[in-house]
Amino acid sequence: MTRRLAAAAVASIAAVGIASVATAASSHSAKPYKASLAAVNPAATTAGLETVVGKAQLVDGKKNNKVSLHVRNLAPGIVYLWHVHVGSCAATGAPVPGWTYRTHDAAGNGTLTSDASGNANTKGKSATFNADPTKSYSVNVHVSTLTNGLPAGTIIACGDLRASKAGGKSKPKKPHPPQAKGQKS
Repeated sequence: MTRRLAAAAVASIAAVGIASVATAASSHSAKPYKASLAAVNPAATTAGLETVVGKAQLVDGKKNNKVSLHVRNLAPGIVYLWHVHVGSCAATGAPVPGWTYRTHDAAGNGTLTSDASGNANTKGKSATFNADPTKSYSVNVHVSTLTNGLPAGTIIACGDLRASKAGGKSKPKKPHPPQAKGQKS
């Protein structure tokens, strides 16, 4: 009888331990953030890019962090700079350190080159980024050279990164067909 009680106690402790590990692992899951980029005026208008728009997604993972950027309505065949920044578009701070961009200049700034249609896509990664819930973050696109009188580094598009639900969009539930009286579901 004592052996059975001891075995049951060990099994119970093991089950609690496994459940604790599963809970701890799920609390460190990746957190996605999304942004819709819009033209920043008057700079975008001065640069001739008043219709520039885009989307960004940042995934703050436990070990790996990724950011992707898709921009439309840029001038064709031009190189732009981009970064993940601390702060919102209304109050942009410094670029967040630790990001490695797929393409970059000598200073480590992310570069974005538009195609013949004025569209551009790129991405970056970081092993050190850890979103601080007390801070806001944004993605900015800058001109890389003097453009229509705008100095290099002038922001022409920006989007605030906002937490989004993991797993994408939820699908609406399908309604059940009406049932005849007396039928059980």
